[in-house]
Amino acid sequence: MKRLPRSERFTTDSDSTNAAQEWRHWLKAFKNFSLAVQQTTPSMDKLGLLMNYVAPRVFDYIADCTTYNAAEKSLTELFVKPKNKVFARYVLATRHLEPGESLDLFLQALKLLAKDCQFKAVTAVEASDNYVRDAFINALGSATIRQCLLENKTLDLQSAFDQAHTLETAQKLSASYAQPGATNAAMTLSLDLEDSGGQESVEEELV
Repeated sequence: MKRLPRSERFTTDSDSTNAAQEWRHWLKAFKNFSLAVQQTTPSMDKLGLLMNYVAPRVFDYIADCTTYNAAEKSLTELFVKPKNKVFARYVLATRHLEPGESLDLFLQALKLLAKDCQFKAVTAVEASDNYVRDAFINALGSATIRQCLLENKTLDLQSAFDQAHTLETAQKLSASYAQPGATNAAMTLSLDLEDSGGQESVEEELV
């Protein structure tokens, strides 16, 4: 009698840092396992099989599903969170060769990071803007402004500049209030804001 492959029970927590990686691997192995089972048991209930091979806390998320496809979709959305491609491209651009790391391993690490960047075919102008945006973010002297920009899931070059400019001006306003002559400095910056496009709302929030 041919021995069927086995499938391990999926027990990963959705908050785990490796949740997406572990789910993708387990799902691929489970599909291979279910295909092998189906060859000997054509009437096999794939949804029931799936429920038997997930931990109770994972089962709770699919308990109300009536089809296998619905259950798989639900779990994939739970364990595979949407990637922030702006942050992913920053991580890729700033990844350096670690001490003792071979070139082979370094290249593989870069390829894995590139998968999260969601690269797609774009025009030459769009590609140029994306590279300039990445270089702009990487070169910022303020870690606070950089972090704010990297929190955007999507961000074009102009939006990156506008947001960075607003945050930089807000920082200057905040610093001016803590120094002697704060009122005059704030008024000067406020006038600069009005001249640069009506960003005076930043001053009102800081007051």
